Amino acid sequence: MKKAVIYARFSSHSQTEQSIEGQLRECYDFAKRSDITIVGEYIDRALTGTSDKRPQFLKMIEDSKKKNFEYVLVYQLDRFARNRYDSANYKAKLKKNGVRVLSAKENITDDASGILVEGMLESMAEYYSAELSQKVKRGIKESLIKGNFIGGHGLLGYDTIDKKWTINPLEATVVRDIFTRYRNGEKAKDIIARLNASGIKTKSGKKFSMSQLARIIRNEKYMGIVNVDGKVYTNVIPPIVDEKLFRECNLIMDLHKHKQRKNYAEQPYILSGKLFCGYCESAITAETGTSKTGRVYHYYKCYGKKLNPNDCHKKNVSQDFIETLVFEATIKYVLRPKVIDKIAKLVADKFNAELSMPTVLLSLQKELKEVNKSINSIMTAIENGIFTKTTKDRLLNLEANQADLKNKIAVEEARQVKPLQPNEVKKFLTYFAYMKYEKGEEKNEFFNSFINRVILYDDKVIILYNSNDRETKRLNKKQLKEIESGKNLEEIKENSSERKKFKRVALGGERGI
Repeated sequence: MKKAVIYARFSSHSQTEQSIEGQLRECYDFAKRSDITIVGEYIDRALTGTSDKRPQFLKMIEDSKKKNFEYVLVYQLDRFARNRYDSANYKAKLKKNGVRVLSAKENITDDASGILVEGMLESMAEYYSAELSQKVKRGIKESLIKGNFIGGHGLLGYDTIDKKWTINPLEATVVRDIFTRYRNGEKAKDIIARLNASGIKTKSGKKFSMSQLARIIRNEKYMGIVNVDGKVYTNVIPPIVDEKLFRECNLIMDLHKHKQRKNYAEQPYILSGKLFCGYCESAITAETGTSKTGRVYHYYKCYGKKLNPNDCHKKNVSQDFIETLVFEATIKYVLRPKVIDKIAKLVADKFNAELSMPTVLLSLQKELKEVNKSINSIMTAIENGIFTKTTKDRLLNLEANQADLKNKIAVEEARQVKPLQPNEVKKFLTYFAYMKYEKGEEKNEFFNSFINRVILYDDKVIILYNSNDRETKRLNKKQLKEIESGKNLEEIKENSSERKKFKRVALGGERGI
């Protein structure tokens, strides 16, 4: 029997422990129907899926290396992550350990169309998460305009009374003393030693440290400024120090801090895991090389050729060239109106055919029906003149149970996955078609949603898309010419050798996705 662990979370105080119980119940029902044994649970409470700072989630990813389970079972995909890039990243880590993510509510198949459905659902989850974030931001903005406290950690020198920041006179004296001593040249370590020797604590009741002192010196709130999303509010918090003193202290800290090394992020290879050699069928993997002049080159190389150069003659290919070619081809020939309509219908039909029965909701509705039946029986007895203390107590208990069940049903109904409409999917596909794709992560999520694999020869490219029958796209000369005229290929055209290679790519006919 296959083994799985359950991952569950609720993301805000508007949800409750009951939300976790509902998720677990649905996951266990799914596992029972699917003949899967649950061997563990990982639960994060009151944490958001848009952040990967989830201790139980990260522990689950780490534990997958032990290979004690084959699946991670979630209530819905948005419980796993609401960010497509993070979702793809963690799923790749799980996949490396032989673990796949399953959704109890969405029941997505493991074929190519299932990959497409999953990509659309994750896109929609991220969209709704962003929409909710906008609503929260609007609420925060209104609170700030009114000068209200919007939450967060306490701050030395202040108290919050009736949703307003208020100066704490004793603590404010300590804060002014810190700024004054630091401006006058007293060393940070001496200020910290004096505070700790005097028994003065931070707002959270801890001893002072270098980082605690730096947070005070750097915090603009001490000069009466609240900066949210680039907008400055001066009506929210009263100042403790004047701007001149604050700026002088920050200049001193700037002069004393160590220069940080630049962090050069490794260039992502967005076709990794999808490129295969047309000659020896090996994976084509990412490589980096440095010329005598120190210039760094990024390219893809056949792994079979790397192991044994005599077995395969496939030439290396520039990363920019092949990624741009595949990307432009897909944009021009897949995300066309007619093809978008076809994909939208495919996704909607596939998703709706796999919607699982709302077992939790049906159970609650059945229970409510029984309670209503019992209440009606007691009311009939009362109408017939039977009214005792036992009757009254029983009626009160049933009515309390009835109210509780109605609340649970309302929560569960709001949680139900509704049938997917083709127009909804079409919106997201159109979003992909007109996206600017300025970041590597954006192209990466696009490739994960649409492209199954790319078979690479020296003179042609075959792209297999995520559709039911793995239909292919071969690029002919006319199509290549159209792609070559695109604005995004100016850099490739500047390189004459790459341009010649570009014109040779993909001879032959074409079949639509």
